[in-house]
Amino acid sequence: MSTATQEIYARPRGISFEGFRSGIVSAIFITSFYVKLEPAITDFLGLLALCLFFKSGLHFSRYLAAPILLLVIYVGSNIISCIPIDRPQFLVTNPNYLFYPLILAYTCLTGIFISAYVAGDPLVRYLQIERAYWIGGTLGAILGLMVYFGFSPAVLLVSSVGSGHDEYFSSRVLGGFKDPNVFSTWLLMPIVSMMQAMMTRRLKLGFLSFTSLITMIVALLLAFSRGAWADLALAALIMIILSILLTPSSGQRHRLMIAGVGAVGLALVLLLILLSDPALRQVFEMRLHLVQSYDAGETGRFGNQLNSIPLLLSLPFGFGPYQFNLLYGVAPHNTFINAFAAGGWSAGLAYILLCFTNLIFGMKAVFTRSPFQPFAIVVFSCLVAIILQGVQIDEEHWRHYFILMGLTWGLFAATMEYGASGFTATSILESWNVLPAQRLAATGRRRVGSQISP
Repeated sequence: MSTATQEIYARPRGISFEGFRSGIVSAIFITSFYVKLEPAITDFLGLLALCLFFKSGLHFSRYLAAPILLLVIYVGSNIISCIPIDRPQFLVTNPNYLFYPLILAYTCLTGIFISAYVAGDPLVRYLQIERAYWIGGTLGAILGLMVYFGFSPAVLLVSSVGSGHDEYFSSRVLGGFKDPNVFSTWLLMPIVSMMQAMMTRRLKLGFLSFTSLITMIVALLLAFSRGAWADLALAALIMIILSILLTPSSGQRHRLMIAGVGAVGLALVLLLILLSDPALRQVFEMRLHLVQSYDAGETGRFGNQLNSIPLLLSLPFGFGPYQFNLLYGVAPHNTFINAFAAGGWSAGLAYILLCFTNLIFGMKAVFTRSPFQPFAIVVFSCLVAIILQGVQIDEEHWRHYFILMGLTWGLFAATMEYGASGFTATSILESWNVLPAQRLAATGRRRVGSQISP
């Protein structure tokens, strides 16, 4: 390891303001496993982080301009759609409809903050977020499994809030979340990133790390979310293939191929163990049906979506927030349709362009040689899966979705800004191979472009 890179990972001594506010960012991810009470602890920490980094520590790259502009249009359109414009479809009977654009604005602001935070020191800050997310994911998975299997202390912790949801989802793991679909997709990023870290030996394969990974995977599987199952399979597959194809080390490519086969084998063994329980097997069989009873029919999920399209094409301002539910009796369960329904044509088009922007930025960061390339692979793999899942669920208020967006923009900006100056082959190889644990502690350094220069 080069002297310059060792300098990046040198652990600072003592307590400093920089270390404190960096710790707050880590706490955002560590505490994100419990969001039954809203605003959640992670939301308050997010606001505190915004205050602490308001004057310094963030880098708003010019490459962030496009996604920020699209988010402004997206949120602004939803705010305008809250105005009761004279249209018969505007049925304001939900007292919480004004909170829709406020929550949306906060989640968008979170994504912008994460992008500027990562762009300011991408190598160190991504790895910091990754480690904190692993801790939060493990805690959330443990809590979810404890509640699922009836451990009394854990049940008491979550039973005081959202009991109706808990009873409705009694056969599914949801942990500190209100919905197992959100909980399981929240686990996607820590699972896939930990898998890659183990495969590339960025994280030592030990008892603690292996147990953490298995716990998160089991919790995701027992959430019985068809979308999350598909997300995990797709994201893991994309991550493994891209890592094998793009690693600059031929020796590591061979190890990654073996590790990939091993990961598939381990997943099959784990699934067989779970299916050996008759009760779990019955729920698995029920959830494996692609079309459930509430999906089919003229008034089912897909029928409502198709029926809404002609009406939405005649309404430039859409229905307004939560009005789809009132018109059709259920939520749209499609983020693309809901963008048009809640915010009108401008919001729908802005959201579609935002998805394309995310994919283009992600692909550019993935296929550009830089020390950030392996991390971009993880984020891109998860983001592709989540974007595609938007055709069957409403994602516009998912905190982890906008965090994935922010990570994509931050890594893309870093790749574009620092790539022109060139990286040494050593610095690129080091990001794909073993990195010491001290890498996460350094804060308040020089720009990455100078940190990993020859």
